[in-house]
Amino acid sequence: MKKNRKKYDYAFKEKVVLLSYKRSGTSLAKLEKELGLYTAALSSWRREYEKYNTADGTTNDYLKINLERQGILEFEKKAKKSELKFEILKNAGKYLNQERQQLFRFMDANENKYSVRLMCEVLGQNRTTYRVWKNPKITEKLKRKIAIKNEIMRMFFAFKQRYGCQRITIELQNNGYQISCSTVYEYMKELGLSSPIKKN
Repeated sequence: MKKNRKKYDYAFKEKVVLLSYKRSGTSLAKLEKELGLYTAALSSWRREYEKYNTADGTTNDYLKINLERQGILEFEKKAKKSELKFEILKNAGKYLNQERQQLFRFMDANENKYSVRLMCEVLGQNRTTYRVWKNPKITEKLKRKIAIKNEIMRMFFAFKQRYGCQRITIELQNNGYQISCSTVYEYMKELGLSSPIKKN
């Protein structure tokens, strides 16, 4: 099975390339091994870096140009996501005041166009609940998770949104649930629940 290569940022690559020039007496292969890089990383990074040398060879704009390009790409990515959110909301608008099943049918029909994560985010739905609706034959483990999530949500609002994961964990344990605080934290995160931070 092919392993995914670790991704390195531009600043790191530049530092390593400059280090390789400084340690010219050390082979690239040895330096790669020392830094835990994949084979031939340095030779590839050097070639890329040297493309950005200025005409007189005194400076190199590798980092500046690539960070600017990265910023543009990130902006475009955010803009694209905003467009998709608007599109989802526009297309699903007529289902928002109907039964949840109608909204889930819209999501199911549009999974090839939008990610389930994004549709749930825009439409205020829980991914686990949607998956259960779509695949009604669920395991006992998933049933337990859903039951605990429902209990967490009930407690959270019963205690006027003041209880965090630690206090809710204690309440659940007192009610017979065997569950850790870290699991409750993850479930609350998935549900989008958080108690307000107290200011001193």
